[in-house]
Amino acid sequence: MKAMKLTVVAALVACMIALTGCGKDEGYRKTTGKVTMGGQPVAGAMLVFYPKASDGESGSGMTEADGTYTVTCAGSSKGGSGLKPGEYQVTVSKYAENVDPDEEAYQKGEITYDELQERKAKKSKIGNSKTAELLTPKQYASTGTTPLTIAVTDDPKSNVFDFNLE
Repeated sequence: MKAMKLTVVAALVACMIALTGCGKDEGYRKTTGKVTMGGQPVAGAMLVFYPKASDGESGSGMTEADGTYTVTCAGSSKGGSGLKPGEYQVTVSKYAENVDPDEEAYQKGEITYDELQERKAKKSKIGNSKTAELLTPKQYASTGTTPLTIAVTDDPKSNVFDFNLE
């Protein structure tokens, strides 16, 4: 019984030591917010945060059904969320789902797999690909035109950024 208690304590200590490395924040600060357009939440929009400092790291996030997002920074070795303190330029874009009628016909069983492949081959030869429609205002989709900027700080309460697209 005493050996079992020691084993449990040893296992808990080992877990605490292992988790200590995972707890490092690496300087990233949780960054969240909400995207709306015309007062309504925008679901499925991609946000990209570009650092204004040349040595900064970018981050990105995708909005949920209620328009909320959480930023993930690619530079975090722990897969952490957030951005390092600093100023960022933000782009927001949401595209219409580009539904291929041939793919849809195949999914419904109206054409065979071979017919689907033949149609795809014909399309690629004649360059018949459609560009998905941008559903958010164009000005927010490019770093050259977006007016959106944020400043991430060490204060977690100030790192919530809501954007109302007009």
